[in-house]
Amino acid sequence: MDLKPFQQGFLGADYQTPDGQAATMGNGKAAMELMGQWSPTVQKDTSKDLGDDLGFFPFPTVEGGKGAITEVMGGGGGFAVGADAPAEAVDFLKYISTPENAGRAVATGAFQPVVKGIEDKVTDQHAKLVTENLGKATGAQLYLDQYLPPAVGQQINDSTAELIAGTKTPEEVAKTITQTAQSE
Repeated sequence: MDLKPFQQGFLGADYQTPDGQAATMGNGKAAMELMGQWSPTVQKDTSKDLGDDLGFFPFPTVEGGKGAITEVMGGGGGFAVGADAPAEAVDFLKYISTPENAGRAVATGAFQPVVKGIEDKVTDQHAKLVTENLGKATGAQLYLDQYLPPAVGQQINDSTAELIAGTKTPEEVAKTITQTAQSE
């Protein structure tokens, strides 16, 4: 943080506004951002399309860290069907998950492929990079604030902001998150 790598007011910056995080990247005022597959679309809407000037790379490894460079973290699309849902709910999910129907959804650019064999329906160059990397993934972790109990996820988000703002040390952050997790 001593390098001051973020724009002025970054902790309060909106994401989808003309002066927000996506536009900072889209206007070439940032070298990189840690963001999801939706970022290029938001950049186009708030600033400009970076085209071939925008790339993608896995999060760098940390010496002594666990895991592999081929593991991913993120979200994804999904559906939940309650135990008491009518059989038609399952039939509907089977219907929209056929290669033909899932392929049509992917072709809109709004979805990543979740059905094998429809990767060719991805036409956006940036989405193709994400699709290729996800296809090679050896493991996946859902975003921690979604995977863990709500109080723990919120504490991770808050503590990360405090760490970046310089109001908490790494040791304080680890202690606070651990205490919250132990109380859940």
